[in-house]
Amino acid sequence: MAENPYAKLQALIVDDFESFRITLSKMLQEFGIGTVDSVASSNDALRYCSSKVYDVILCDQNLGKGKTGQQILEVLRHKPTLNSDSLFVLVSAESNKSIIMAAYDYEPDAYLTKPITGQTLGQRLERLFKQRMTLAPIYKALKDKDVESAIHLCEAEIAAGNRYTGSCQKMLGRMLLQVGDLEKAEALYRNILDVRQLDWAMLGMAQTKKMQGDALSAQQWLEEIIQFNPLNLKAYDVLASIMAERGDYQGQQKVLQKAVDISPLSILRQQELGNVSFKNNDLLGAANAYRKAVKIGENSCHDNIKFHESFAHAGIQLAKLDKNLAAPILRDALKVIGEIPLRFGKTNSVKMNALLLESQLCVASGEERRAEEVLVSAQKIIDADASAVTLDTRIELVRALRELGNKAESDKIIADLLSEYEGDEDQLQKLDCLLDEPCSAKNKALVAQINKDGISFYEAKDFGRAVNCFTSALQDFPQHIGLRLNLVQALMGSFKQEPEKAPLLTAMQQTMDYIRKIIPDNHAQFKRFRQLEELLRGIVASAKTTN
Repeated sequence: MAENPYAKLQALIVDDFESFRITLSKMLQEFGIGTVDSVASSNDALRYCSSKVYDVILCDQNLGKGKTGQQILEVLRHKPTLNSDSLFVLVSAESNKSIIMAAYDYEPDAYLTKPITGQTLGQRLERLFKQRMTLAPIYKALKDKDVESAIHLCEAEIAAGNRYTGSCQKMLGRMLLQVGDLEKAEALYRNILDVRQLDWAMLGMAQTKKMQGDALSAQQWLEEIIQFNPLNLKAYDVLASIMAERGDYQGQQKVLQKAVDISPLSILRQQELGNVSFKNNDLLGAANAYRKAVKIGENSCHDNIKFHESFAHAGIQLAKLDKNLAAPILRDALKVIGEIPLRFGKTNSVKMNALLLESQLCVASGEERRAEEVLVSAQKIIDADASAVTLDTRIELVRALRELGNKAESDKIIADLLSEYEGDEDQLQKLDCLLDEPCSAKNKALVAQINKDGISFYEAKDFGRAVNCFTSALQDFPQHIGLRLNLVQALMGSFKQEPEKAPLLTAMQQTMDYIRKIIPDNHAQFKRFRQLEELLRGIVASAKTTN
């Protein structure tokens, strides 16, 4: 009798239906797997995986309350808990495209759709295990973090021309990029692509070109991949990163938007889309992306308090532009901020920041009395536990005081902070968001370059790029009066070219209204502000006459 090759293997079944767990257990035992454990919940699955290494995990996508199958895989990849040769098979009755795309983002070894027969499961597992056994030395080298040996073993398997050559080429390409051997990586991908246009090899070539500093060639490869396979999400990710590196944040946002349209359940992409939309002053787009990230992040290991806070900030800024448009965002943001202590711990530090954000949201919602009450509650905790007060907390306190018009107290805190952190470049960079001129050397240089670029665009009458340049910068330096005045001038130039565009006129008025609130009479740019104010009155009057 032939020896059972799977007798020593250990499997875990994760499914909230007992009958299906029993059925799958029988299938796995009939297949020959020696030890089969089964659990009903995501918490139990992660607990079992933390104490035992499984050869194969069969996990249902929909587990009722708690984490989904995809989110369990997220955690196992993130920690990481899975061995390099462990198999993760996602099982689902779902045929929903967004769920499938989100699952594939984390690269399960297989995706099986219910109902499952013993024959189907057996055939799939046999293929996967045969590959694992054949390539066991490579997986062991990776487990031991011996990348050099893993590379040599992959090269040997490829040279031998066995049935798993494609898998070995994939692994080899990734490892060559990991160690920075770009010459070998390029040669590998070219040899593959000379035979067949495979999107993963095209992606590898694009990544190689990017790492070589050839962004244009990398972009061409990525655009070809997207045309060849519009569902290749990693191609969108790399393309978005190239756009960001060259400062094309509008292009980055468009690429990320396409990616989340394909896979809306990706928390990391939603978070990134929120960040770049905010940078582009697309506050509604930012708020919607952050809101989705917050919703799908409830049970994700990638959930982050910063994105809950960013959702609130997007709503606060949107309210300054359009209160009606902001109203539903503010309602949701108040709920999200109220839930922060439950999701991230009821520490004084967390509670302080949540209350300070709540106060700002109340002001934005027109509830100033409630805002004052919330601020008093926050200040009581701040006074009672000074050790829990971080720089971020004090920055939020300044913002909350400003929203309520308490300029004297907010100015005093800023002065204290500037004195306290004098010479601390890292902390001064954080404070620059509160100042009308940056105090850190890095941000002084950055603002100088931004102004140079924006003015260059303006002088070339490329007013659209000038507007984008100043708008993007103001997300990092919202109090910078010089940048705001430059933005107004760029908007005026753009309006002269396209006087029919009413949003440009609205943007000018909103920007000037904001400057009016924050600029002191003795500011170095006050005279320029008055001049632009007069020009704007003339533009508004002319527009009314025309209409």
